Amino acid sequence: MSDDSYDPVAVLNIGSVVGIGVCAVLAAVGMFALPTLRRYGLGFTAAFWTVSAVELLAAIGIAYFVHNLHEERG
Repeated sequence: MSDDSYDPVAVLNIGSVVGIGVCAVLAAVGMFALPTLRRYGLGFTAAFWTVSAVELLAAIGIAYFVHNLHEERG
């Protein structure tokens, strides 16, 4: 074996870690948003689909950031 071998090193992407945290907080807030939206006069159906859309976007965001969690550097 030679000492000149090149192995890429996986480095944690800090932006992805922050994105996962933001999406997780957004999802946690979304779980309790339905009564708040109802209190502000939104009907149940509109409030439910609004919360569902926010939860779906948070899940897609988490999947994207997990996919990009590590960068290979040489």
